[in-house]
Amino acid sequence: MELLYRRRAVFDCEHSWKWLGEAERWGHLAQKETASRFKKIGPMAMGPNTIHGDLRGKQMG
Repeated sequence: MELLYRRRAVFDCEHSWKWLGEAERWGHLAQKETASRFKKIGPMAMGPNTIHGDLRGKQMG
């Protein structure tokens, strides 16, 4: 939606301020939605890998 409003602003110069405002609003909404999805997932889980490498399949000892 943000992109559509930005394009409309290019072709409707008289009301470009209005369309750019709408584009800004949609941009903020998209960022908010993306951030909320990442909060639901939590920190990036890397699985059993550590800074020392993947220990799967290696003998401990």
